[in-house]
Amino acid sequence: MPGTNNGNRLARRLFDSIANNYEGPARAFSLFQYDRWRRLLVSRLDLSESSAVLDVSTGTGLGAREIARAVGCPVVGLDLSARMLRRGRQNLNASPLGQTVSLVQGTAEALPFPDDRFDAVVFTFLLRYVEDRQAVLDELARVLKPGGQMASLEFYIPRGPVLYPLWLLHTRVAMPLGTKLISPGWGDVGSFLGRSISTFYRENTLEDLTRMWTRVGIVGVNTEVLSLGGAVVTWGRKEQRDGD
Repeated sequence: MPGTNNGNRLARRLFDSIANNYEGPARAFSLFQYDRWRRLLVSRLDLSESSAVLDVSTGTGLGAREIARAVGCPVVGLDLSARMLRRGRQNLNASPLGQTVSLVQGTAEALPFPDDRFDAVVFTFLLRYVEDRQAVLDELARVLKPGGQMASLEFYIPRGPVLYPLWLLHTRVAMPLGTKLISPGWGDVGSFLGRSISTFYRENTLEDLTRMWTRVGIVGVNTEVLSLGGAVVTWGRKEQRDGD
């Protein structure tokens, strides 16, 4: 597959292994904040029924379905995990959104779409799994129309003498132990996730990430920390070119 790298291989291995039982545990281990985070992400987008939206790292299509449900516009969900997409298609077949959402396999490093294709590009829990984050943001911006919106959802780290130790307890003890009771695949995810988040923010501050967005032509970048620091939403617009 074009654009495959070590981060892609890790993500595909982890998510293939939990595809058949993803959505319930994902909600539980986010302390049932996952749906609220996605709704807030969608609320930051200015969309209409005629908008074309790309949801990258869509997994089973939860984000794509939320956008289609809230706005009624066509959404393309892209993910590298064939098993997650298969589960997503099964969910869509049982949903009235099946005619609005389409799911395709691919990587964020080499999107199978032309320049300036989408009115909005959304991605969730993506940048921790890619090796060249700046190049991936450039590729995401490439398929976004001038004036279109980019938005992301990512885990974050609570701060402070009470919240941070509780977050460590949740991600380093409760999740690894709890996920092992579900399946070996979920056990791998539970052991990986907290360390992955910590490593990501040792390497990148929110200010660093904002600068990365700005370098690819996204202006007016905003960030909003959610759930006392459990997650962060980022959004902005692709700058207009002269004559647009």
